[in-house]
Amino acid sequence: MKQTFAQRSSRSFGQLALIFIAVAALISFLFFKIAQRIKLLATVFIHKLEVACGCTQMTQLAAMHPFITAAIVILSVLIFAFIVFLVYKFVTLLMQTRKFYREHLKMAKMSLSSRLKRTIFYLGLESNVITEIKVNKPVVFCYGLVRPRICVSSGLVKILKQDELQAVLLHENQHRLSYDPLKLFVIKFFQNIFFFLPGLKTFINKYLTFSELAADEQATNNFTDRPKLARAIFKITQIEEQNTLRAGLATSFFTSTIEERVNKLADDSYLPQFKIWGRGFVFGISAVMLVVLATFIFLADSTKAFDMHNTGNCAYSEGDHSSCNLTSESVCGNTNILNQKSCEVNYSPVDK
Repeated sequence: MKQTFAQRSSRSFGQLALIFIAVAALISFLFFKIAQRIKLLATVFIHKLEVACGCTQMTQLAAMHPFITAAIVILSVLIFAFIVFLVYKFVTLLMQTRKFYREHLKMAKMSLSSRLKRTIFYLGLESNVITEIKVNKPVVFCYGLVRPRICVSSGLVKILKQDELQAVLLHENQHRLSYDPLKLFVIKFFQNIFFFLPGLKTFINKYLTFSELAADEQATNNFTDRPKLARAIFKITQIEEQNTLRAGLATSFFTSTIEERVNKLADDSYLPQFKIWGRGFVFGISAVMLVVLATFIFLADSTKAFDMHNTGNCAYSEGDHSSCNLTSESVCGNTNILNQKSCEVNYSPVDK
């Protein structure tokens, strides 16, 4: 059975969601394992302050393994910086999108024009999901993350014929029903975070293209009535200058991915092609795998380094609390002050 573009769009978004979840899970796992090492190292230094005689073999860990200690400190800083980066990107994207909405919606009309009302009634759409703004330029987009709506300008209503306006509203209504603004917000947020992933841009372009073609499919009754939509696209793009801020907004614009949409309107058999595999993808995925592998090697080496201290009298155990019973000479280096001093060391269980 031939897939509709709405199905292709949903499938593309599902692929992106799986990629985001898999990468986020891997990064979270690595951060968790690194955090364990940081916690163990901190426990060692805190114990040195709490116990007067100290456990010399344990407290010399940083000096014995300076590279591992420095790496743990650096990684802890990177983890903190990454969390700050996540919050910054989320807030920035949200604020930019809301600013764009506010700038346009402050010019909203109290009631819809009679021509727009007639078109909405003819299409059977709900009037409360459409906002008309007093702008002479042709403006139309779908906005809203939780309750998506359609915004159209008075200028757009004036320059379009009745059937063209119907096609535009049906196009945007498909974006509204599919919650595309919310999907775009998720995609753009993770794109800003996982910009290093090879092939991610291709997957995103694939979703954006299928999303627009799915809306065109709805607007033209499965591409059986194309001229009205083609005329609307031509009129809007002829007047409207592309807004450079659009790349950073979680908003569905009517004039997105024009080339692919025009090709489909001109040729019913046309299907967009997306090349993911290539030299750049192979190079990028190899670089990412090397970084992940190096991190796992570091974690393994740091585990071995900590395990070295289990071979002496002063040791820690993962499953149980341990104690080290050392002589005053081996711990404090002074047999005249202490005689057979027992140094009790308790560590919380730490997974390797």
